[in-house]
Amino acid sequence: MSEKARFPKSFWAANSIELFERAAYYAVASFVVIYLHEILGMSPTKATFLNGTILWGLIYFMPILSGTLADRFGFKKSLSLAFSLVVVGYFIMGTVQKFWPTILGKSPALIDYTLPIVIGIVFIGIGGSFVKPCIAGTVQKTSGKFSTLGFGIFYMTINVGSVMGRIVSYFVRINFGIPSIFTYVATAFAFIGLLVILFIYKEPEYNETEEKKDIQKPKTLGQALLGMFIVLRNLKFVFFLIIIGFFWFIYVQIYNLIPLFLRYIDPNAAVELYTLVNPVMIVCFQLLITKLSKNWTPLKSIMLGIGVTVAGILLNVLPFVFGMNPFGKTSLLVLVLPVAGVFIALSIGSMAVGEMLTSPRIYQYIGAIAPKGQEGLYLGYSNLPIALGTIVGAPIGGILFEHFISHSTSETLPGNAIIMWSIVAFMGIISLIGVYIYDKYLIKEK
Repeated sequence: MSEKARFPKSFWAANSIELFERAAYYAVASFVVIYLHEILGMSPTKATFLNGTILWGLIYFMPILSGTLADRFGFKKSLSLAFSLVVVGYFIMGTVQKFWPTILGKSPALIDYTLPIVIGIVFIGIGGSFVKPCIAGTVQKTSGKFSTLGFGIFYMTINVGSVMGRIVSYFVRINFGIPSIFTYVATAFAFIGLLVILFIYKEPEYNETEEKKDIQKPKTLGQALLGMFIVLRNLKFVFFLIIIGFFWFIYVQIYNLIPLFLRYIDPNAAVELYTLVNPVMIVCFQLLITKLSKNWTPLKSIMLGIGVTVAGILLNVLPFVFGMNPFGKTSLLVLVLPVAGVFIALSIGSMAVGEMLTSPRIYQYIGAIAPKGQEGLYLGYSNLPIALGTIVGAPIGGILFEHFISHSTSETLPGNAIIMWSIVAFMGIISLIGVYIYDKYLIKEK
């Protein structure tokens, strides 16, 4: 207990890389759908499809295969390729209005920007899918017996990068416009991460405290695909992944439906400052939430977290139920926000609490129920519910916005908004009921 934790240079280099990658991503995350919709003229449904289904889908589904490739070819080579793709991807997305009309020889007003945007998103998505397995793998290899502390530092780094990216993004955006956060902020952060990989990061070796007998050889791509069939034969586990996917359906609306709704009620809304509530809440309260819930079973914590998230979404119907003017201004602490914006901020805060109760316990539970010797295989699918939730949830968020909000009048807006947020909340209720059924009837060992 009194022994001082010591981490090698590659551990700190990996966390620095993660910080810059997360800063790059969260610099633009709150404005991707806004950029595609408002600046490039895409429909809300198309914008949310590209952001959620393609970008998030690649980032959270591809690690099943990209993690295997990283094991085979080495973390340094994989990260070098990944960040090169990410840098190019962000730069393409931020400069499409400059180079694409020139290439096609047409007026910017007549241009369809879908192709270069898809190329940029695919580069970012594929590159991003390598980052998590490589960084988490480095932390695992270099932490040794201090792995709990090592992953705690890793998780804190993610949120510090998130906060840093959003703050820098805000000041650049208000001075230079939305495209600049892609061209300058995200590209610069990702490029700094690439420099750290090339000149500081070294291929990690197992900490001297690691049991050498537990080290396994990297899997081949064929073995990874075989592992997929092994996992998916466990129908109870597949059911669990699907019902958790409904929970993530709600969460991904922070970066899809909520930005669209915020810009509807306030065309100048600083969306990145609203979504900043999420990482700030996690940095401030994750340890407290963990301490309060440490004696709960994972499924109890997951169900409570889903319930809190559903309640957070339903906060958004209150101004419409009580006849408040959603466009009217009021104050939240020192900020002056639209009435509906205040409830959005409270909603995001509530969803952060739900995430803190749910997300860590999902990983814990999957590791606990995995068959002996297959823990790593099963944990490789722990991000699959996020992929399912965003692939389906993001475009549905865009469809809901188009159907209920974008063409609303002052008379129809209250009823339409109530229906829209209730549909989103209902997805969480499905998840809650599903987890209860799973806990009560499908598993025998508690």
